Amino acid sequence: MTSVRVTDLVVGYGGPPVVREATCSVGSGSLLAVVGASGSGKTTLLRAIAGFVPVTSGTISFDSELVTGPGVSVPPERRRVGIVTQDGSLFPHLSVERNIAFGLPRRELPDGTPTVQRVAELLDLVGLTGLGARAPHELSGGQQQRVALARALAPGPDVVLLDEPFSALDAGLRTSLGHEVRDLLRSTSTTAILVTHDQSEALSLADSVAVMVQGRIVQQGAPVDVYGHPTSLDAASFLGEVVLLPVLGREGDRVITALGALAAGDVGGGEQVVLRPEQVSVIAAAPGSDGRGSVVAVSYHGHDSLVDVRLDDGNLVRARVLGSSGMSTGDRVDVGLVG
Repeated sequence: MTSVRVTDLVVGYGGPPVVREATCSVGSGSLLAVVGASGSGKTTLLRAIAGFVPVTSGTISFDSELVTGPGVSVPPERRRVGIVTQDGSLFPHLSVERNIAFGLPRRELPDGTPTVQRVAELLDLVGLTGLGARAPHELSGGQQQRVALARALAPGPDVVLLDEPFSALDAGLRTSLGHEVRDLLRSTSTTAILVTHDQSEALSLADSVAVMVQGRIVQQGAPVDVYGHPTSLDAASFLGEVVLLPVLGREGDRVITALGALAAGDVGGGEQVVLRPEQVSVIAAAPGSDGRGSVVAVSYHGHDSLVDVRLDDGNLVRARVLGSSGMSTGDRVDVGLVG
C-alpha cells in the first residue's frame, strides 16, 4: 500500500497554468475523489501524478519517495501506476484475457505465479469468470470497464488512477458499478484517485474528497465535512444546492438570519451564510396565518422535491422535502430551519 501527496503543484501546456499550486493527499489503501467542473484541471492533475505531463513546479511523492520535484521526474513506467480511462481503452483485437494480460510477463510473474493464473484470479475478482475468450465488443459497457480495471490491477500497482471511469454508463449502472469498484479496491487495499465531475459519485464513493476549482484544490476532507462544512462558496456551490441568506446579526457564536438563529460557518466575508435545502423546512401556512412567503417553483425528483419560496422580505430560499411536496406555485407557506 502506498500513500500519495501532491504539494503546490503547477502544470501548464505553454500558456497559463491549468493546475495552480494544487495540494492534496490520499492515505495508503484509501480512495480520494477529485471533483470539479469540466476544464478545472482534474485530468491534468491525474496525468501529472502518472508522469505523463511535465510539471512547472511543486512535488509529488509516493510514500516517502519523491517522484516529481526539483531535478526529479521518475518515468511513468517506473511509478507503478495503473490507469482506467473513461472509455476503458481496451484493445479491440485482443480477447478479454489477453487485454488483462497485456503488460504482464508471457509465462509467469516475478513471484512465480503463472500469468494465466493471475488473469483467472482477476477475472474472478471483477466478476467476469468464463468471459476471458470474448472480444471487448461482445461485452456490455459495465463489463468493459471491469476488464479495464482488471488490466490496471494486473501488475499489482501501488496506485490506481481512475479518470471519469463511469461517465459513459447509464445512471443505474453507473451507481452500482461505482460501488462495486470501490468495494473491490478496498478488498485489495489499493490506493486510488478518482477524477469525476459528479458530486454524488464523489461523496458516496470516496474516503476523502478534494474540490478543484480553476486549477486549485479549494478544500479537501471527509465527504460529510466538505458537504456539511464548506470553507468557500465555490466548494459549497459545486457540491450541491445552496441557500444563501444575509447575516442580520449575531448572538455569541450564533448567526441571525431571516429564518432564525443558527450556528454556521461564514461564507463571503461574514455577510452571508450557506445552508443546504435539506436544512430548510417548508409547510403550508396554518389556517388564519398568511405564512412567510409564496411558492414560486416546485421540481419533483421522485425520491424528493425541491420547493423554491420567495420570502416576504424578498429573499429566495429552496427547501428539500421527501417525496411529493403537495405544494403548487402561488401557495402561501411557512418557512423555517430544520431542527
